[in-house]
Amino acid sequence: MSPMFSRFLVAPFGRWIDALLDSRRQNRAVIWTLAAYAAIWTGYRALATMPRDLHADVTELYGWSRDLAFGFDKHPPFSAAVAKAWLSVFPATDLSFHLLATVNIALTLYIAFRTMRRYLPAEKTVFGLALLMLIPFFNFIALKYNANAVLLPLWAMTIHCFLRANERRNALWAALAGLAAGLSMLGKYWSVVLVAGLGLAALIDSRRVSFFRSKAPWIMAGVGLVVIAPHLAWLVQHHFPTFAYAAAHSAPSFSDNLAATAGYLAGCVGYVAVPLIAAILLLRPSTPALLDVIAPKDPSRRLLLVIQLLLIVVPAPFALLMGLRIVPLWTMPAWTLLPIVVLGSPLIAVGRLALERLVAGTVIGTLAMLALAPVVALSIHLNSPPGSFEYASLLAEKIEQQWRQRTALPIPLVAGTTVLPANTAYYLQTRARSFENADVATLKAAAQAHGAVLVCPAEDAGCLAVAEQIVAGQSEISRSEVRLSRPLFGFAGGTVRDVFMMVWPPVPPPALPVGGN
Repeated sequence: MSPMFSRFLVAPFGRWIDALLDSRRQNRAVIWTLAAYAAIWTGYRALATMPRDLHADVTELYGWSRDLAFGFDKHPPFSAAVAKAWLSVFPATDLSFHLLATVNIALTLYIAFRTMRRYLPAEKTVFGLALLMLIPFFNFIALKYNANAVLLPLWAMTIHCFLRANERRNALWAALAGLAAGLSMLGKYWSVVLVAGLGLAALIDSRRVSFFRSKAPWIMAGVGLVVIAPHLAWLVQHHFPTFAYAAAHSAPSFSDNLAATAGYLAGCVGYVAVPLIAAILLLRPSTPALLDVIAPKDPSRRLLLVIQLLLIVVPAPFALLMGLRIVPLWTMPAWTLLPIVVLGSPLIAVGRLALERLVAGTVIGTLAMLALAPVVALSIHLNSPPGSFEYASLLAEKIEQQWRQRTALPIPLVAGTTVLPANTAYYLQTRARSFENADVATLKAAAQAHGAVLVCPAEDAGCLAVAEQIVAGQSEISRSEVRLSRPLFGFAGGTVRDVFMMVWPPVPPPALPVGGN
């Protein structure tokens, strides 16, 4: 790229970068930058997913949020609690869930910015923020709000508060670190990696004696235990159902386990390859600078490096020991320290031109993805056959039409197997139950007492068999099979076949006339 063309590309960003570097305007400029970032990726998600309905992970949280508890069959409750709080302000629409995901990303990046600002000068902080925006965990992958995405700000806040507590031995920061760590555990059990990583890093740190003689680590542990105590009681009461779900990720053999763990480590490198390559090409660090990054002499920087490495490496030996399959996707919340580790050496300098080029490249790439979103949508539409749950909104329309022809009562329940009932219930704004974790006799009684809709993919014989058990003997039922398809930009889409059975609610007896006997 010629210097003149390069200058032409980066010139529009000069005043914006000035604001990001100005100590008086930086915080406000970062907030506006992240707001724009969230808006762009919200637009991308809305456009790129036009052919399909919300992912089942998202509608599952909607279902849990309607009946909050201290735990659920697959995960702890925090992601559902966030969904409940969000939906108390915003309507339950696809767009509001897209916005929840991007606000979650923006909040994480802001916390990472505040952490970076404590260790890096302004130029490196802005450079580091742009590097994080090149990691797909902070855009593409986290656009689906689920139990993985909820960990993004929680881990970032835990790390930030832990570092403050480690530096100051301050009771408030220690309590905040314990609170954030506890909430992380209530988000997903994978957060045990965070707790173990921070604990091991503190033990390895050369200042460990003074740290563990202070009140800080014990306050962290105490507050964290208080936060998760209700969930622990729920686990005992319900016989540890989430543990059974986690056990389903076991590897069939040691060789498979070894291959999966090696793939996990390779995948971690792959996810952060683009920002690392960008930093090397733009900054061209010397050999001494690279050595200082890999083996820093400063104890604070060494602690940061150890934390970053442990958050990635700790799961590997544990997975081999326990026979578990782990995937690099789960490291989504573990990378907010990467810019500090990469840029923290005083031997690495971030010049204005390098900063302008990275910011320009990040912005242009982000806007390019927004422009390409309709192309992505059409590619999905034409090349990826839809699952039944991805057309659940169309199924919900058919169900609603038939239900309203018979009764004005709300639909009380949608039940079925896999993820179809959760998605259908979301679009009907009602409750869902899965055949897998519900007693058929209880479902049958509920349907008879209040009515229900049972939904199955037409080819799912197991689901249809359970549905037939539920409707057997019911006096008022109807069965329908529908073919559903959705066009996009004039192109026909794939077709799915679904069956739904309606158990009509009992008709109340007519009221006696006034004065009647």
